[in-house]
Amino acid sequence: MKITGIVYRFLGVFLILTLQTGCAGDSDHGKRPPRKAKIERTLATATSRLNSKCPEMIDPETRLDSVLLSDEGHLAYYYTLIGRDTRTINENVFQGYIYPLIINNIHGNPDLRMHRDSGVVMDFFYRDRNGEYVTEISIGPERYR
Repeated sequence: MKITGIVYRFLGVFLILTLQTGCAGDSDHGKRPPRKAKIERTLATATSRLNSKCPEMIDPETRLDSVLLSDEGHLAYYYTLIGRDTRTINENVFQGYIYPLIINNIHGNPDLRMHRDSGVVMDFFYRDRNGEYVTEISIGPERYR
């Protein structure tokens, strides 16, 4: 009886250890893709949808030409100021005017919630009616959260 009791205890401990280690390993069953990958796919889909509408007039002077999602986690918006050329634009004044508008749009636009939640860096590139560089503005999550 003593040997039988020891054998049963040994088998019990062995069974418990086997079950614990057998279930503790990584399993592919029911694995979901990482959150970041899902967000990137969603952003890529939204980017593709936006590009299908481009070029699109945002206001009487601004046209959205395209949107690009880079591998580095940057979402780039390319705009053309259709009624302006670089000779009539002061870059510092323009940035001082447009920056608060962009921040307010990022904060207040419910369509940009996914962008805010993802922590993506948003880059805004502006060109004049002739395709000449005007300015660029980069806004990271530390500025819009």
